[in-house]
Amino acid sequence: MPVFNCRRSIKTTLFVIALAALASPVVAQDKQDRKDDIGTIRLNTDLVSVDVIVTDRAGNRSAADLKVSDFAVYEDGVRQKISSFSATDVPFNLVLLIDTSGSTRDEIGLMRRAARRFLDELRPQDRVAVIQFNRQVELLEDLTSDRAKIEEALRLLQPGTGTSFYDALQLTVDEVFKKVEGRKAIVALTDGVDSYGYATFEQVLPVLERSNTIVYFLELDTEEFTQAGMMRDCATDSHFEFSRKQLKKYLKEYAEGVAETELQDHCLLSRIERMQINRRLYESARRELREAANKTGGRVYPVKDTRELEPAYSQIAAELRTQYSIAYYPANEKRDGKWRALRVVISRSGFVARTRPGYRAPLD
Repeated sequence: MPVFNCRRSIKTTLFVIALAALASPVVAQDKQDRKDDIGTIRLNTDLVSVDVIVTDRAGNRSAADLKVSDFAVYEDGVRQKISSFSATDVPFNLVLLIDTSGSTRDEIGLMRRAARRFLDELRPQDRVAVIQFNRQVELLEDLTSDRAKIEEALRLLQPGTGTSFYDALQLTVDEVFKKVEGRKAIVALTDGVDSYGYATFEQVLPVLERSNTIVYFLELDTEEFTQAGMMRDCATDSHFEFSRKQLKKYLKEYAEGVAETELQDHCLLSRIERMQINRRLYESARRELREAANKTGGRVYPVKDTRELEPAYSQIAAELRTQYSIAYYPANEKRDGKWRALRVVISRSGFVARTRPGYRAPLD
């Protein structure tokens, strides 16, 4: 059972970040003459792949049985010629990221049952991996279509302390999806409040964008629970404390000019300061979850009660079953490293397409 401990996290993160700086984002280059499914032949050009989710305008009902003629792709406002298209029968690779930090310790049973119901809605050929994260990130089961192995991994979920959320996302891409082709998705069950580890949101977001992975977040509401723990006297064993990573984030985003030494000791903070820091950290987490979902073509599902997990998982499964893959050779052949805005339009009445908002062109 692989465990991504702190030492491994440092080496892996630094190594991959160095590689990522050299990598070409979200674009697969054809080195040879290529004849695609639609019949276009191009030489030594960059093929752009786009995964598309199609739902009704309320986002509640997915559309199946669409044809290539139902789609139009625009890059920087210019319509592109679709070169290849695949429908929903292609299997996908999915990682279940499950937050088992202290704020979720009393809900492990419900979380496990909801995840099992989610598995029931996937197709037999779909591959699933299970990762739990608290202060450590632990790969309980690598990508497999063997449902018995996934069930066993879910039985291994155990509560811990701390939350290395961004390390979990980073290592999912770097370790689990490292050599995986085809459709990829992450479904993360978490409150999004990162407290330990080495990766930051600013580091992880471009990694997610480059990986061409759709990310869904089931956003747990744990703010009141965490605030209550932060308010407790430090003399009690049950009190919570802000981590150095959290305090550093708070200073950077909300308290510019305040000396770091003023917030070094959690137990010297007033009740008002603790309440304010906790509130701001949750505000930041919610904003970052939504930005990551938007940049990858995913969604955030707020979960006020763990009993809401099953319908949220069900909706995600329905979307994944009706995901389409489109590819095109850009009319703009410049390799200038500039951002290109993407838009996919559906001609089917009453439905809309959702995909990542763009990509960065390769740079020669």
